[in-house]
Amino acid sequence: MYIQLISVHGLVRGTNIEMGRDADTGGQIRYVLELAKTLAKFEAVTQVDLFTRRLKDKRVNELYSQEIEPLCDKARIVRLPCGGPKYMRKEKLWPYLDEFVDGMISFTRKEGLTPAVVHGHYADAGYVGRHVAGVFDAPFIFTGHSLGKDKLKGLLERNWTVEQANKEYHIEHRIAMEHSCLYEADLVITSTRHERENQWGAYDPAGDQYFEVIPPGTDLDRFFPYYEYDMPGASIDERFKQARAKMRHELGRFFFSTEKPIILSLCRPERRKNIGALIEVYGSDKELQMMANLAVFAGIRDDIEQMPDGEQEVLTDILLLMDRYDLYGKMAIPKWHDSEFEVPELYRYVAAHRGVFCNIAFTENFGLTAIEAAACGLPFVATENGGPQDIVENTKSGILVDVADYGQIADALKKLLSDKEVWGEHSTHGINLVREFYSWERHCEQYLEAIKKVVVSPAKTPSAAGRQATGQRMASIEKLLISDIDGTLLGDDDAFERFKEVMREHHGRIAFGIASGRALNLVEEVVGSLDLEIDVIISSVGAEIYYGPERSFDKGWAAHLRHKWKPDVIREALEKLPYLSLQEADHAQREFKISYNLDDHVDGEEAQAEIRETLTKAKAPHQLIFSHGAYVDILPHRASKGKAIRYLSGKWNLPIENIATAGDSGNDLDMLSGATAGIVVGNYTDELEPLRKSRTSRVYFAEAHCAGGIIEGLEHFGFVGEPSMATAE
Repeated sequence: MYIQLISVHGLVRGTNIEMGRDADTGGQIRYVLELAKTLAKFEAVTQVDLFTRRLKDKRVNELYSQEIEPLCDKARIVRLPCGGPKYMRKEKLWPYLDEFVDGMISFTRKEGLTPAVVHGHYADAGYVGRHVAGVFDAPFIFTGHSLGKDKLKGLLERNWTVEQANKEYHIEHRIAMEHSCLYEADLVITSTRHERENQWGAYDPAGDQYFEVIPPGTDLDRFFPYYEYDMPGASIDERFKQARAKMRHELGRFFFSTEKPIILSLCRPERRKNIGALIEVYGSDKELQMMANLAVFAGIRDDIEQMPDGEQEVLTDILLLMDRYDLYGKMAIPKWHDSEFEVPELYRYVAAHRGVFCNIAFTENFGLTAIEAAACGLPFVATENGGPQDIVENTKSGILVDVADYGQIADALKKLLSDKEVWGEHSTHGINLVREFYSWERHCEQYLEAIKKVVVSPAKTPSAAGRQATGQRMASIEKLLISDIDGTLLGDDDAFERFKEVMREHHGRIAFGIASGRALNLVEEVVGSLDLEIDVIISSVGAEIYYGPERSFDKGWAAHLRHKWKPDVIREALEKLPYLSLQEADHAQREFKISYNLDDHVDGEEAQAEIRETLTKAKAPHQLIFSHGAYVDILPHRASKGKAIRYLSGKWNLPIENIATAGDSGNDLDMLSGATAGIVVGNYTDELEPLRKSRTSRVYFAEAHCAGGIIEGLEHFGFVGEPSMATAE
């Protein structure tokens, strides 16, 4: 099986993982990396690719700009361009995700692989994943990790408005995408029963969704028991020992009494993590202060004032609470920690001093840090809301609490700190049972069993019953022919019948497409009864691309055209020209095409010049098309038949030389120009005569008319039959 995993935001690398850098660098990064590496160990898996965004930004490590990063044999990180090279948080990436979809399709086509499954992590990757899966007719798997409805609920409880949540997090759009992912997914993987029943339950599942609860694993080579340092002959990586010394020194800078046990909190500085409640519990309880020190590792920071507003507020509140309760010498709040070596040593150091880990978030989707702590032998106190319910049931290494009941939190901490027997039981249970329930090998065994069930069943989002999916079709072809309709494809019935025979004979090698100035519905009126399989339609003068008999819209091309496209500015600017009137036909006005009638009393050349000058002054990049002296089409500056064909070449990794274009008039000029195998049929108009002298184009002027000329050209370029020895004119 070839498995595609998607985690869009970009701060994903195989070494020195930056967990806690910001809101996008939580446990999900470790999840997808460990999933990829462990899956690659299984014989049934041929390749695992983890797709993420490529970054080239001085603010982040240069490794994030590397296109391919090997993780291990059969697993790698693949970085694709999306929304420019600068790092931005994932909520800002929604407008650019179709570019990511195209990048994945192109990469997959280039590799010559077909995914067995496509697995999106978070809503943004779910959007990408379901579209890529649809193209290749592969099952789509979705893991939400955290869900928008739950986040919105927390924001509203903090007196946010929906409008604020939309402005900051595009929250309603995210929730809508999660709904779509839920209904279209062939498999939804959750980490806990709470996530499946409570969090996904708020999305009103239809009843036919296939859920599997598969808890994440833990890297047991990193999170080994604290007592291994005392075992004779133990071989421990020197980097762990160095990290241990660094953590001891770091904590020693804060505490008056370094021999006391430690209550440890480790999380990002987010309001929902409820760090302030832990400080208040500790600060208001003198007995607890006598029993233990408090260490709060709240993300990574240089300067609080340079951090996002939400994180600034949380960290400022932490410092104010520390001051209010006068916890100097009793509380540590270090600025840095490395997730690779220092975090495991932090758990072990605290466990060696018989301390306690504490996670009292308002709700916790899973609770990976509790598992990591337990694996090292460090008991924990955790919120009863969410994933820790399953963790406590499986590992018997922690105590669940109502996070609104401060007395209950204090009692749980004191119980573990004061009773050596209770502490020892929880510690031993954690070490043993984490290895039974939360290994990555166990996770991947369950994962592959679940995948087998959906791989053998029809995908929920097939391109068409009984028909090869778009991606599979485009990945299998060697050549592509794009033809104009009137006067090129049509016009000679006998020749057209021969053309259909040729296309059927070479169907496995050659895909066929139409390029037209008409809107899609008008193209359908012409070609709908021709008994000819059409793989691609470029309509509205290159402004839209569709695939297959279901006419799947190419959103990537639309995203490409949206760049600097200002339709409202264009309409407002051209309103002032009295000789232009908007065409009223339904098909005339499209998202990327504004069509006008030109007053027949106006000089066409003068009108063109004035329209161009008007739009230039309005700072509206555009493509201006005059036709028949009576019609004016305004398109995005990136749109045209020729540009659409070049886009198809890149998206489907099909060399431009392997694409033939056929036309008969000036409307076809830009798709006949350049490196395509251009075919000018014998009944062409004089507008194409300049192509005979072109030094930059590869054009053949056929003698036969209409479809007969297309066949002649295909033979000349070697697409069908024996290639001609003649040189294209």
